[in-house]
Amino acid sequence: MNRRDMIKTLPLLSTVFYSLPRNAASEITASQPLCLEYLNRVTGIIEKIRNTELDNMLEASYNIARTYKSGNTCFCQWETGHSFDGDMFPDRPGDTDIFTMGYTMGTPAVEPKNGDLLLVNVLRKPLDDPRQKGIFVIGGPTPWCGDTANTELLTEANRQLQIKKYSDIWIETYITTRGALMWLPGETTPLGPTSGALGIVTYWAMIADAVRLLVKDNIFVKVKGDEPALPDTAPYINLNQPTAESYINESLRQISQIGAEYGTIKRIAQNAADCILSGGKLYVYSRHHEALSQEAQGKRGGLALINTTFADDTKFAGTGKDFMIMGIYLPDDEVDLNMLDTCRKSGMKIAAIGPATRDDKLPEGRTVPHEADYHLGLMCDTYGIFAVQGVDKKICPSSGLLVNLMFWATMIELAEEILRRTGNTPAVLSTGALVGGGEQRRRSTEKVKMRGY
Repeated sequence: MNRRDMIKTLPLLSTVFYSLPRNAASEITASQPLCLEYLNRVTGIIEKIRNTELDNMLEASYNIARTYKSGNTCFCQWETGHSFDGDMFPDRPGDTDIFTMGYTMGTPAVEPKNGDLLLVNVLRKPLDDPRQKGIFVIGGPTPWCGDTANTELLTEANRQLQIKKYSDIWIETYITTRGALMWLPGETTPLGPTSGALGIVTYWAMIADAVRLLVKDNIFVKVKGDEPALPDTAPYINLNQPTAESYINESLRQISQIGAEYGTIKRIAQNAADCILSGGKLYVYSRHHEALSQEAQGKRGGLALINTTFADDTKFAGTGKDFMIMGIYLPDDEVDLNMLDTCRKSGMKIAAIGPATRDDKLPEGRTVPHEADYHLGLMCDTYGIFAVQGVDKKICPSSGLLVNLMFWATMIELAEEILRRTGNTPAVLSTGALVGGGEQRRRSTEKVKMRGY
């Protein structure tokens, strides 16, 4: 079966899965590899958000649209990766001009003022009440802040990082204090982060309705990326129908299709393990540092053996003993292709995770998915999900969510592969935000220095 036929077949596989009786689906889950159980658990959390938070997210969207319409600034410090801009990097297809990145972190383009809005769940220092400055606050939890359950696990300093008491609207994402899900034998912290994925799905769900509400008032946002202007025949959304639930449901549908590519996940994990156990390194790349490269770098619940790089990294020096995972968001990005060529010249094996298509079509010419040794991501596309009348490009991509989850699913499969071969569990990173977490990170790093994993 060729790649184009596979793309057409995956939605059918998803439909078959969802048509199974609940007990049959449960039987499949019970026998799943650990990486697919991870995806199943993340799906359950996203479904819980959908079932409980739609009203709060719609109210948030109304206030985001109101602030943008008034000419005030919407600031964002909402985790969408191991950063607050992990899925909103420069020229991100489907992203809009609604939000200014940063507030207390980074260097926002403008100073906050009365009438502005702050979407926030990422803090590094205690927050001065923004509402005293006339700023409307939409808040949510993150693992290292004092608004999650089991805050006794956090250091005293991190317990002071609170957002909920300053929030006009609270978006619950059900994130845990540890922030990861899957316990491996002998480890003191779980593997498989969730905060990036939960932040991505809630962020774009709110953006979807904010854009819809603005267009109803004849206000048209600018959309980033190089997607051609939409034709009059595009499948435009109904402006009178809330859109957040549709974004979440489409995301869940695409997540359900990852299992159809489990064979590729397994082959990537096996080949990465070959390299690691032979003395090589695992590298993770994305063109923009804030995307998959940052998500993989030292993440709580991630593997300590991961090394990261990005397009402007002058220190990268992969060899033929190493394995490269490329997180891509455009299949034919010239910068990514240059990195692929660099890796190929060094003799590295290469796996690509991300979309193979633009508007569901395979690009002409060279693409990273075609030239990599392995490719994950047949279920997602480069561009956004929704066409909105009057907005020239589709909004709200899903590729960031899928790249995030496919990557961590692959890391879980890699951990199991190393455990099967060696009898040892690869070291998993905790975080200095937890009591004893700093010492745990040091021990995990020392393990990697001694044995390579």
